[in-house]
Amino acid sequence: MTLPERRVQLYDQYVNTMLSTWNRARSLSGRAPGRDIDEIQTVRILAPLALWMHEVSPGVGLVGREDMRRKLEELFHERGDVSPHQAARQFMQDVREHAALLLERGPGEYGFIHLTFEEYLAAVALALMGQGDSKPIIETLSRHVGEQAWREVTLLTIGYLGIRQQLPKIAGEVVESLVNEKPGPAGEAVVLAGDAVLDTWPGGVPLQSKERVLQGVDRNHAGWRHPP
Repeated sequence: MTLPERRVQLYDQYVNTMLSTWNRARSLSGRAPGRDIDEIQTVRILAPLALWMHEVSPGVGLVGREDMRRKLEELFHERGDVSPHQAARQFMQDVREHAALLLERGPGEYGFIHLTFEEYLAAVALALMGQGDSKPIIETLSRHVGEQAWREVTLLTIGYLGIRQQLPKIAGEVVESLVNEKPGPAGEAVVLAGDAVLDTWPGGVPLQSKERVLQGVDRNHAGWRHPP
């Protein structure tokens, strides 16, 4: 098996493999028929869960049992499950019995097996949130420019948009907005946009977006060398 060179594709492959293993273990555990959900539906639960965890516990990756149960109920309700309470309880039981991506890290605390997976799945949630519209993605990422805990999430979100979802135009709108609007501490957004372009090139953003971002990076560096 050849591993992909792009980080976002590598994480995607890891996550899908782990979810496949997890769901296979769950299906063989003797649980009642009809309760299994496939990898796509599992991601539709884990991705917004990861985003929520990253928002309430950035850089730590741990949340309390009851907080997670309530969030899971909310997510299953949004998914249209007929019994969100039961679905959330079953999901948490599966986590305890068939630990894979998400596991019980200590008494009453849950987290992903590694912070990297939380960051990747949070990025997936942001990309899915957009539904082809860059505005909600830009609004969320702009609020966190300059926060170290959100740097990787930003890079992975842009990579997921441009490479995994094959929406380079949307990814380009996000990086161009960072350069044009410059949210956060001085210069941070421009550098972040430049790193995102390098991380996803070639193909992750349109050539025009790449050129505009690199021009912004050059202006940013010139400003540092020759402050007003």
